[in-house]
Amino acid sequence: MQTMRKVATHLVAATLALCFAAPALSEDTAAGMTTVVPSDKQWEKTKAMPYGMRIMLLEGDPAQPGPYVYRVKVPQGYKWPPMKYPDERVTTVLKGTLWAGEGERYDAMKMQELGPGSTFVTKADTPHFQWARTWVELQVTGQGPIDNPVTYVNPDDDPRNQ
Repeated sequence: MQTMRKVATHLVAATLALCFAAPALSEDTAAGMTTVVPSDKQWEKTKAMPYGMRIMLLEGDPAQPGPYVYRVKVPQGYKWPPMKYPDERVTTVLKGTLWAGEGERYDAMKMQELGPGSTFVTKADTPHFQWARTWVELQVTGQGPIDNPVTYVNPDDDPRNQ
């Protein structure tokens, strides 16, 4: 019993020491960490996607080598036609309900419902499509450099051609 108390006392002391040391440690490594506050950024339109989507680049530049992170916001009912990305992307649903499916044709029977916290990985050159059942906010990460952010299976779906 006394040994347990000694162990507990040492654990509490070690925890407190780490808590008080953490600010000093963070000051030493602050130059290696970037903090992004989304409310300090602006939502922007994108010509590469159908009207209604807004994006917010949080970190990196898809046109440059290295990782990038951006957010996507779309209204209820927004539909992504079948498309492909040139790189692998990891998408996390932050808000709302998204339906996503894989294939070269939009097929609601192939779609899976994804709620907040759901994450999916889209491999490079994988045709896929999505639909926002509600207002949806997503976070997307990938690895640059990429020349063209998206290729539509049907070129007529590409808003850049209209």
